[in-house]
Amino acid sequence: MTIDDVIHKLYMKHPTWVLMAERMTPLFYSLTAEDVVQEVYLKIFEELKKNKLKISTIIVDDKVKYSIVYLRIRNIVVDMMRSEKQTLPINIQIEDKQVESEAEFYEKIDNVINGFDWFHKKLFTLYTKKYQSIRDLSKDTKISYMTVWRHVEKCKNEIRNKMKK
Repeated sequence: MTIDDVIHKLYMKHPTWVLMAERMTPLFYSLTAEDVVQEVYLKIFEELKKNKLKISTIIVDDKVKYSIVYLRIRNIVVDMMRSEKQTLPINIQIEDKQVESEAEFYEKIDNVINGFDWFHKKLFTLYTKKYQSIRDLSKDTKISYMTVWRHVEKCKNEIRNKMKK
């Protein structure tokens, strides 16, 4: 079986991949599910060409392995969301007043974070600055995943509420 045959087999399940991507992609997202699936095809093609992915791994018993494609779709969506998340517009509306600069916006957020108790402050700082993954933070700190998630969500909600005031 050749790389072209693999891509053809992938394309035969195209509606399934698009449906997967639609369910993972937020409504406000700049790329459509179709674009994400096209990126998956390109990524798989490149991995096959560079021998990073074997044909026997993606095609098992003459059928496409769904988990391989699912993981590629999820990774592309997550990577693109992270890259968009890091870019904030310079003019942000807070309290019906225009904030002059991005620096002033971050300063207000830092003031809210400085008001947290030491545990929340340390956990949230680690989450935002170093890890950006609750799972990794949980594993390294030996604190349960749900505990870390609850505390990070509590911090996010407090920041949102304070920024609205």
